[in-house]
Amino acid sequence: MLARLTILLVLASPYCLAQTEVAESAPLITVPALTPVLVRVGVEISSNKNKPGETFPIFIAKDVRVGDVVVIPAGSEGEGEVVHAAKSGMGGKAGELILAARFVRVGDHTVRLRSFGVSGAGADHGDDSLALAIVAGPLGLFVHGGVRYFPRDGVAGAKTAEEVQLPAREASPPPPAAAPVDTTKQGREGDETKTS
Repeated sequence: MLARLTILLVLASPYCLAQTEVAESAPLITVPALTPVLVRVGVEISSNKNKPGETFPIFIAKDVRVGDVVVIPAGSEGEGEVVHAAKSGMGGKAGELILAARFVRVGDHTVRLRSFGVSGAGADHGDDSLALAIVAGPLGLFVHGGVRYFPRDGVAGAKTAEEVQLPAREASPPPPAAAPVDTTKQGREGDETKTS
């Protein structure tokens, strides 16, 4: 029995090596430093809940291409970090929150990221801050009751930190079509889009 197992392993080894060589012999594409990347945050991050040094999951929100070639497919996973977090204080002092995208994994490669477009500090509070955050778009932090937070599935910009070579990848499948919105229900009781 042991002899048969050894023979099977020996026979299987060249096949496994051949598969590895084929994958490694795929042409590599040079991804320049500072290539823009859209990043989706996997959990809500809050100035009152999270602490500096904590990490959180991030995902690539849109295929990253060099020319027509996909080098980092949407859905690739990585890690972000809470760089600074300070709770909101008495007297209406707003919380502070600075986040960083650290890296994304693409197959066996780790691509370092920088220039994550999410930070907020200062004395803004109340509805004015919420309105400003919404106007600022996906790179802004939201403020509620002095607490700064970045919502789960919020999208922000980042860049590759250095030049890296990656194999060409298949494009991610297009997202499913969104269901039509029933506008006849807007403004009714229980509307979850209202903010108090």
